Amino acid sequence: MLIFFSQETSHLLEQYKISFNVQQLSDFSEWEKDRIVPSAFVIEGSNQQYVASILGKIRRDSEVFASLCFSTALLTSPDSSLLDGLLPSALELQKQIDATQDLLRSLKGKDAYLTHQGRLINYLWLRPNYVLQPYHEWKNSRFYRYPLLEAMSLDQSDSFEWLRNLANSKILETISLMDRQRECMYCRSSHLSFIDTCPNCSAIDIKLQPSLHCFTCGCVDAQDKFMHSGILVCPKCHTHLRHIGSDYDRPLENYSCQACHHSFIEGDVQVRCAICEKEMDPNELILNEIHSWRLSDKGRTIAFRGEVFDLSSGFNQLDFISRELFIHDLDWLMVMARRYPNINFSLFGIYFANLPDLVELFNHSRLLQMLESFAQRLRNLLRTPDLSTRTSENMLWLLLPNTDEQGLFGFQKRIEKSMDKLLEESDYKLDCRFVSVNSQKLSNKENAELLLARLFGELL
Repeated sequence: MLIFFSQETSHLLEQYKISFNVQQLSDFSEWEKDRIVPSAFVIEGSNQQYVASILGKIRRDSEVFASLCFSTALLTSPDSSLLDGLLPSALELQKQIDATQDLLRSLKGKDAYLTHQGRLINYLWLRPNYVLQPYHEWKNSRFYRYPLLEAMSLDQSDSFEWLRNLANSKILETISLMDRQRECMYCRSSHLSFIDTCPNCSAIDIKLQPSLHCFTCGCVDAQDKFMHSGILVCPKCHTHLRHIGSDYDRPLENYSCQACHHSFIEGDVQVRCAICEKEMDPNELILNEIHSWRLSDKGRTIAFRGEVFDLSSGFNQLDFISRELFIHDLDWLMVMARRYPNINFSLFGIYFANLPDLVELFNHSRLLQMLESFAQRLRNLLRTPDLSTRTSENMLWLLLPNTDEQGLFGFQKRIEKSMDKLLEESDYKLDCRFVSVNSQKLSNKENAELLLARLFGELL
């Protein structure tokens, strides 16, 4: 069956009635009354808003989100990536439907696609050559968006954060780098302004003005103040300046602050976010690479086996911060600890070595309950200033400020005791490994990235 959505009487119906059972509707709400799942949807008309509205409702529906969907006119909005293209001939359409049905029959666990990860895997499995492309939109706070991820998300979560989790889980793989941009460290916006400020008082009222330097008394001031009746005279010692290089020269400080009258060579650059209005230094900006993506071999294996349960949700209560922010804060603490010996902190890693294997062997819901129980116990051990992040599905990092070696030892003992008790209550043989380091044992040549990589290597 084909379902045609059209605001007017369709003239294409007769061409397709020969090969298909065709039903014409004007609105998605009409389909929702009977909810008959068709072989494909067709949205007819050149009204972009109408086509986008119907298409969005199809992709967000829990039952037909992955159905083939064609339009009769080219859609120029970012939602065009949610279409399967322009409506082909009846013969070509039948070939596409047959190919999709073959893939659908090989898709396991179709009734278990309750998470947005499962929906996305389902959608991409049925479209083997689909490329998840970023869409550039200057109105968006991050300049880019992924319409398909927005449509597949059940909770309207941040697409880039979800994309990072999918990449860490090896469900998606990159195809090509599309762009590289700097983002606000607070809200991840790419709408940034860069402004020169006075290095002395941070005022923005600075001007480029030529200055002179009197060799006799050392006076440095604006060139205009040396001009008297067409000749150069020092405003401080009143020496007549005749020859540049012997009587005076031009200093490198060509900028002057109108607030504090400080002279300088160049100003300090401050970044101001247009969204959250916070200010930061340029080196505090977060680098974000924009890629195009496709379903990985692991993602196709998950689709084929039906393993689509998102186990990472078991750690949601730990309130992870982003990996980039965690590394930024760790870098800052490492610099502070080297500068001030009284500053002490510890880094603690938890690695679930066989978690991917357990996912394939055991019941997902029971395994998820165990991870949620562990997360709850871990949360009770953490203090308010402690930070946590997840760099992969089975790797957790904890940053513990003001924790010395003795405190780190006690923390690990409590973690081990909690894990032992949890394993006694469970049928799973979870291989849980720990790694830790105190700031007093850090190398001066390491940064946060290298430190995490080194410690992770010790766990493997």
